[in-house]
Formats: sequence, structure tokens, C-alpha cells
Amino acid sequence: MSDRDALVATLDGWRQRWPEWQVAETFIAGESRDAAVAWFMLLGELAEAAWGGSDPTPGLAKLGWWQEELRGWAKGLRRHPLGLALQKQPVEWSPFADSLGGLRDRDLAHADEQAAATALASFLVAISAVERQLFGEVARDSDPLQLLRTLKVSIGLPVAAAKTRRGGPRPRRVFDALAMARANAARKGDAIVLSRWLTLVLAWRAARGR
Repeated sequence: MSDRDALVATLDGWRQRWPEWQVAETFIAGESRDAAVAWFMLLGELAEAAWGGSDPTPGLAKLGWWQEELRGWAKGLRRHPLGLALQKQPVEWSPFADSLGGLRDRDLAHADEQAAATALASFLVAISAVERQLFGEVARDSDPLQLLRTLKVSIGLPVAAAKTRRGGPRPRRVFDALAMARANAARKGDAIVLSRWLTLVLAWRAARGR
């Protein structure tokens, strides 16, 4: 399997978990679509390593591996297929790698959300910094609490009922809107995968910053 084939297969795995994205990404610039999926998948991998499973040992090892991988990206090296979409982007990967240390506290997944967002401030700020570099400058940065909620939703953890706190570049705003809609649907016992029509409305509003 070629590197490109490996990347396509990897991204397809994420798209199967988020079928709404096929509709939502029509509001994302074509040249940013693969990078957006790869980035959101990377964040999901990190959240799963930090907070998934009952045994913390494999997750901690995986976080350490990702720190090494991201530092390799800063040097022009890569091992993971996601690197094909992300490694050569104009991103400072070393500071982001350094920020992963806060994820080692597994209790934060179930702690008070505001307290968890404060404890993970360096990591959440680093996410915003990478997204500015990936997708361009924005008038308003992503809200840290919203970033935390979207991370939790991406691995199936519940979040408090709340409206989407908008901010960040367009791909972030769209994904946050979908994540919160999924969380609210799950809380009500509705279908978790959003309908095509609801996805279209949510993505359009988020893309316009509404």
C-alpha cells in the first residue's frame, strides 16, 4: 500500500464515524478538507489515548509515541499516515507536542468542565495556535471550553447541555457545531448521526459564524 493509499484509508475511517462531514465539508475550502479531517482525527486519537479504556498504561504509551511523532514532523520526518496530510503544513509542531503532557491526567475526562479546561489550558491554547496556522487567522479564537467538549464528544464521552460556543476558523466552527448537535441528540435519546438537512443547516450557520 502506498503512502497515499494509507492516508486515504485512514481518513475514510474517520469519515465513516462522522458521515455528516460529507455534507458539512462542502462549506470548507477544497484545499483544506484533507487537512481538516486529518487534524480532527489526530485530536480524536490523542483524546482516546488520554481518556479511553479502563487501563491507562496503553494510552500513556500512545501519548508518548505521539509526542515523538510530532517532534519528528518538526524535523521533516513522519511515520503515521496522518503525517502525509499534516507534516508539511506551516505548523510549529514541537510546541504542540510539548502541550500533550496535560493529557496524562485521566481524571480530567470526568472532572468539572471548567476546572478541566483550566487544567488543560496549555493544550487547548496549542490547539487554537495550530488551527490558526492550518486554516488562517480568525477574528476570534476558539473557546477553550468548547474545544474540550468537542474532544470529549469525538470519543463518545458525555458533555453538559449547552449551546455551541463559536470561535476559531471555519473547519473548527463547523465541527464544533456537529459535535454539540450529536451530544444534544444523544442526551435526548435521538439518533446520534445527524440528518442530512440538519447537518446542512448547522454547517451553513457555523461557516457563516452564526
